[in-house]
Formats: sequence, structure tokens, C-alpha cells
Amino acid sequence: MAPYIPENYLPNLKKYKYQAIDKSLISKYVLAEYWNQLVKIFPLTMAANMVTLLGSLHVLVAVVLNQIYAPNLVETCPSWVYFAFSACIWIYGSFDAVDGKQARRTGTASPLGELFDHGCDSLVVSLIMTLFASTCQLGETWWTAALVFFALTNFYMSTMEEYHTHILFLGYFSGPVEGIISFSLATLLTGIFGPAFWAKSVYSFIPLLPSALVDVLPPLTLAQSLVATMGVMLIPTVYTSFSNIASACREQNKSVLSAFADSVPFVASIASMVVWLAASPNVLHQHLVLFLMFAGFAFSYIVGRVIVAHVTGAPFPKLNRMHVPIFFGTANAIAPMLGLAKMFDGENEVVLIWICLAYTALQYAHFALEVINTICAYLDINCLTIKHKKAE
Repeated sequence: MAPYIPENYLPNLKKYKYQAIDKSLISKYVLAEYWNQLVKIFPLTMAANMVTLLGSLHVLVAVVLNQIYAPNLVETCPSWVYFAFSACIWIYGSFDAVDGKQARRTGTASPLGELFDHGCDSLVVSLIMTLFASTCQLGETWWTAALVFFALTNFYMSTMEEYHTHILFLGYFSGPVEGIISFSLATLLTGIFGPAFWAKSVYSFIPLLPSALVDVLPPLTLAQSLVATMGVMLIPTVYTSFSNIASACREQNKSVLSAFADSVPFVASIASMVVWLAASPNVLHQHLVLFLMFAGFAFSYIVGRVIVAHVTGAPFPKLNRMHVPIFFGTANAIAPMLGLAKMFDGENEVVLIWICLAYTALQYAHFALEVINTICAYLDINCLTIKHKKAE
């Protein structure tokens, strides 16, 4: 098996410098001092990656609670569960915001920190979306699938943009901080008012809206309207990413079209998953949570390869072994449309999803461990502990 980081690209790790442009007003004017004080609770002997990991584990706690109380994303949980969701999401976001500060405090900033941080974020993003879908009782429906796919697309475009521009752009109101606040607040409100709050017609929240207009508008609950809003907001976000990539390519005398083409494998992956779900209603309405777990690991691997290429200066990764289960599952789902028999039919299709989940989880674990070990060995550092103390 070829190494994830070819030896000739390892020297680029020592040249890499993290660059970000954070325009978030909330980060700058509201949460900056909170983060400055929060980071002080962590001892100088704690590695920044451990802060990242601890934050991410809180999301896993929330996911376990959700599987216990609302495995189908429609059950009503005890109020304290929604409060726990809110706290776990907030803690994750807070720890994610200060891990970089902890790295600078301890003098241990490295490319591994960005890889570890983004790797955890890529795993967590689909889990938080599933928690939100459960909170709003969207159920195993297209609304939940769309919610997750919108979030994955936003994350991928941000990562692709960072690869080509070498800068992480965070907008005024559409960055991860705003997302964490929104979802933490949403779960908190659910604990107070109950999930029925999200089932109300969105038009009931718009004062003086003529009833005649309401009659011709498509029926939308508050929860569904939020998903639709995310989809609409994704359009200018994707446009901005492509615009920034185009500008960077022109400055570097690189092909803009070639850079844009880097989005094709991801688009093909999302499109394939949509086709799979459309062709298999049983998967959509009875096994969507399991399917999205598989999709989450596949996405984390795909985006992880892009992040590794970014910090090592390697070529942009195209199709890889993680696309195999996606395309195979889609081919199996649409086989009857082509006059062929399904290899995994009916309830047996859930067996295929379990196989895909196991494959993607193991493949991602292998990728993560190999990359971490390779970088740690080359830079002479540890991942979750501090090997070299900061010089006094």
C-alpha cells in the first residue's frame, strides 16, 4: 500500500505555516475574551491535540444519548437530554476555538495540529447535524439527509479553498463559530420549549403575513425552513470559495479550470449518495442514521486526504479507495433500472451499509494513525502529549 505521505513531500511539513483570515464579528467582539480566559484552565503540560480530542468526545457523548433516547430522530427526549446536547456542542466548539491558543501557549504548534483539528471537525460535522435533526424531529427523511449533505459540502469547499489559496477564510456571519452557537442555542431552546416548537409553521413566526399568501406558499415547519435556509446560504458560500480559488490560481499562474475540477470527485460522491437514497426508500426511511454514519467516515477520509496534501504541498487527491463503497452501493441500488438484479436486495441492503460502514471506519482509522505516526516521527513530536517542553 502506498504511503499517505510520500517521503519526498515530508520536508514541506517544516515549511508549512497556518494562515487564516477570521472576519467573524462574534469571534472578535463577543467571544474573544471568553476564549482567552478559557484556555487558562488547561495546564501547560496538556497538548493542544488533547484539548481538541476532549472537545470532540463531548459530541460522541451526545450521539450516544441520542441513540438511546431518539434512535429514529423522531422520538421526544427528556428535557435534560436536550440540555446535554446543548452543553456538549458548546463545549466542543469552545475547546475547538482554544486548541490553537493552547498550542501557542505551550510552543507546540505544528502541521499535525491543523490536521488533527480538521480531522476531528470532519468527523463531528455530520454528527452535530444528526443531533440537530433529532432535536427538531426531522426523522429519517430527505430533510435530514439534506441537512447533512449541505454541511459536508460547506466543509469540503472550505477545505478545497484552503488548499488552493493557502488561507482559511472565515466569514462575518457564516463561520464555524456561528454554526456552533446556532446549534447549541437550538438544542437549548428545545429543552425549554420542547421539540414541538420546531413543528410549528414557519409562517406563524412572520407577523402580518397575509393568509392568502400563506395558502399559496409551500407548507414549511420552522425546522424545515432552517434546512432550506442552509441550502440557500450555501449558494453564495460556494460561489465565494470558487471566486477565491480562481483569484489564487491566477496569482500563481495555475489553471483555474483544473482547480475547479478538483470539486468533481466530491460532487460525484454526494450525487451518488443522493441517487442511492432515492433508489432505496427503505434505506432512506429506516436506516438513514446508519447510512449517514457511513457517509461521515467516507467524507472524513476524502477531506482528510485534501488536508494532508495541503500541509505537505502534495498534488490535490482525486478519486481514492473510499469512493469504492459509495459507487458500488449506488450501482447496486440502481441495478433494477438497468435491467439487472441487485446483489443486496430488500432488507439485505442494510447488510451492505454495515459493510460499507465497517470498511470506511477501518480505512479512516488506518489513514489517521498512519499519518499521525508519520508526522510525529518526522517532526520528532508526540500527538497527545508534549515531548519537548517550551523553552523558558
